[in-house]
Amino acid sequence: MSPLTAAACLVAAAVLLSACSVAGEPAASSPDLSARSVTAEDFPEGAASRIPSSAVANALADVTGAPMPGQTGTRVSPPDCAPAPVSADGAVAFLGPGPGERSTLTTVVAGVDSPLEDVVDLAERCPQTTTTTFGASSTITTEVLPPPPGMDGVETAAIRRTIVTGGGAPTTTSALTLLGERDGVRVYAEYRWPTAGPVPADAAAALDALFVEANAAAFG
Repeated sequence: MSPLTAAACLVAAAVLLSACSVAGEPAASSPDLSARSVTAEDFPEGAASRIPSSAVANALADVTGAPMPGQTGTRVSPPDCAPAPVSADGAVAFLGPGPGERSTLTTVVAGVDSPLEDVVDLAERCPQTTTTTFGASSTITTEVLPPPPGMDGVETAAIRRTIVTGGGAPTTTSALTLLGERDGVRVYAEYRWPTAGPVPADAAAALDALFVEANAAAFG
């Protein structure tokens, strides 16, 4: 299995474990944002693939913590911590392997009609939640970090989630997401890795660089 295939599998599994930390309202009839997205060459060593349009909604569920489209049997506690989905209409997503073993880097650019402050407010209001899907539970700890630098007029935020799933031998997944928003367009750049603990320095540098490229593509 190639590193990118393994990375894609990790994200696909992680989508099922996502919980509430990031919210956004769907944007109806959003224009195609292909011209405002990064490309594979913007990822480390150019190792990334564009996620097919049919799977962009799943990528958005991953980076926002909202349930996947059509997913049933999911309960979030507290209930008012459940995030609203972000529409995949017109959105563009890329996935590549991260610097660490079994880690990934993901970017998404999407149209929204809610302010970024709502995302931050929800994350601050819901520092710990539990998501249960068909009896499998995950506990998610969410932390709002200092926002990264942004371009003129672009609001930014940084949110970290630690997702612990299972009972006797739990598994841990961590995700650090950088967000930028202006005029109804939101950018996500996420680093996801299969452990707890701090973000490795090389991964933090790679994520920062990718976020800069994503902002330049979307808002430059």
